[in-house]
Amino acid sequence: MAIIAGVDGCAAGWVVVQRDTESGRSSWCIAPDFLAVLDKTSGASIVAVDIPIGLLDQAVHGGRACDPLARKLLGPKRASSVFPPPVRATLDCRTYPQASKANQDSSLAGIRISQQCFAILPKIREVDRVMTPELQRKIREIHPELCFFALNGGNAITQPKRSAEGKDVRLVLLQKHGFGSLSSEAVKPKCPGVETDDILDACAACWTAERICLGTAVCIPPSPARDSRGLRMEMWY
Repeated sequence: MAIIAGVDGCAAGWVVVQRDTESGRSSWCIAPDFLAVLDKTSGASIVAVDIPIGLLDQAVHGGRACDPLARKLLGPKRASSVFPPPVRATLDCRTYPQASKANQDSSLAGIRISQQCFAILPKIREVDRVMTPELQRKIREIHPELCFFALNGGNAITQPKRSAEGKDVRLVLLQKHGFGSLSSEAVKPKCPGVETDDILDACAACWTAERICLGTAVCIPPSPARDSRGLRMEMWY
């Protein structure tokens, strides 16, 4: 194990943080699409990505098994950051009404999707188009708030990630856990379409990628189900 990576979506595409576990050096860059992410992380052992991987064909309340488990861990103040992913039938939709209806029509539960969920639909589509069970050995789904939950000793961070206090708390935790050289200056956006919280989330994902390599990360649920394409529906932290 030498190179690990964490990836978080942003308006400009994807923030990719890579760290050399031997030297401790880390760097970040922007990838315009997920194919570019795969290219930039070709030398990484594990790539942890903040995006749903593995989708239901029929909508159920609460989403996949990993989604309510993540909400329970985060508690009432942060549970809302984990929203149910769309069903696979929505990936061909280009408008919110179309996607919401496709989700609703997928089962008798009649569950629509949120605007927040629709906003990341293009990125879910990007990943789903290239993901295979074999590739999933390397590309793992994470949720940044769960990563920070683990960084914080099993306690959810209650400060909003876009607040000044929330950014400071998350930065200090990362500095204490392998990102000692990370500074407030280093996580300042250097280009349009990237925010500080995007970089911090990608760093937290990178930290989790190393835990996966070491065998110390936690997978929820412990025995995840597979979707109709054979992809595991799980989250790591």
